[in-house]
Amino acid sequence: MMGYGADGWAWLWMLVPSLLVVSAIVFAFWAIARPAGSGGGGHEAGALTILKQRYIRGEIDRDEFERRRRDLDLS
Repeated sequence: MMGYGADGWAWLWMLVPSLLVVSAIVFAFWAIARPAGSGGGGHEAGALTILKQRYIRGEIDRDEFERRRRDLDLS
């Protein structure tokens, strides 16, 4: 025998708890690090928010804002 246990799959049973712990840690960091307002709006809501901020700051004019907003509505 090569030292893998009785059925040759004992290493898998040692790996599963480790993967569960690592997955829980990654999920915890993801849950903490995600933005507070990211509750299902998707990329479109984020893009519209950025577009509004750029318009408010004066980086784009009204025509540019409306054109890009229409582009976002089509997607």
